[in-house]
Amino acid sequence: MEVWEKLKIVDMKPKVAHFREEIVQGLLKTPKQISPKFFYDRKGSELFDKITTLEEYYPTRKERMILKDNIGEICSLFLNGSALVEYGSGGSSKTMEILDHCHGISTYVPLDISASQLEETSKRLSEKYPHLNIVALCVDYTTRFEIPFLQLTGNIIALFLGSTIGNFEPEEASNFLWNVMDMIGPEDRVIIGVDLKKDPSILEAAYNDSQGVTALFNLNLINRINREFGTSLDTSSFSHVAFYNRKVGRIEMHLEVLKDMEVILDGNLIKFNRGELIHTENSYKYDPDEFEKLANRNNLYMEKVWKDQDGYFGLFLLRKM
Repeated sequence: MEVWEKLKIVDMKPKVAHFREEIVQGLLKTPKQISPKFFYDRKGSELFDKITTLEEYYPTRKERMILKDNIGEICSLFLNGSALVEYGSGGSSKTMEILDHCHGISTYVPLDISASQLEETSKRLSEKYPHLNIVALCVDYTTRFEIPFLQLTGNIIALFLGSTIGNFEPEEASNFLWNVMDMIGPEDRVIIGVDLKKDPSILEAAYNDSQGVTALFNLNLINRINREFGTSLDTSSFSHVAFYNRKVGRIEMHLEVLKDMEVILDGNLIKFNRGELIHTENSYKYDPDEFEKLANRNNLYMEKVWKDQDGYFGLFLLRKM
């Protein structure tokens, strides 16, 4: 059988963000903001990949370690003929730890809003795992949807790695969990990667690395504005700022404006005032009991949490109540 016969790529036509329109709307607000979804152009993605290898940025390293150390127990969750459904699959690099070891999986369902990355990754995985059925969905996975072509004799294990749920506002995280709960049955499970609360100095170091890669990642938003609007904003007129907001339990990333300036974007005059902050990202951190309560409010019961030995990161195993 041709490997491509076991691969289906389904474009569910998710609503795509319009960069120019949303940038203008965000910069006209008070305070100014830019959505973190715009970090990931080609250069931004390259910089983020580099961030994940930095000593200060522990989440990727810790999550991989947890997966590796607990892979036997994770594999035991899959009944024979199961599906692994991954939200925000990206390059699926950590997922291969599961695909390499968990032989009960018959179908892999990567979900991502980037059609090009989804196609590239799915074809690569089809070659690496020729026995595997792959149903790749280009979809906004924060909304409700149905998975086509899913014929199983086993269960569904849903996966959401990378502590991406921390980038959601609490209400958005709650809505996401409710949608996941609504999709699964009593034999199914959900595994979610969560960055845990810890000493703020460790959190802040992870977003203010000594090599300045995270700063370049944040400042690349200005480069992207210049490319797409044909402007000439100077990145040296902005500074990367990241700090832990204890009151709400999140890391905040901003760009600080270092001097007064103006720019015209699609006919709109945007004024930047020295000292103002442009909000670019939130990353919420949770105590285990906080995340358990969030899950419970959405009819999900926490069966277990796997942590690294330092207690920096957790993989939460959830089932439907």
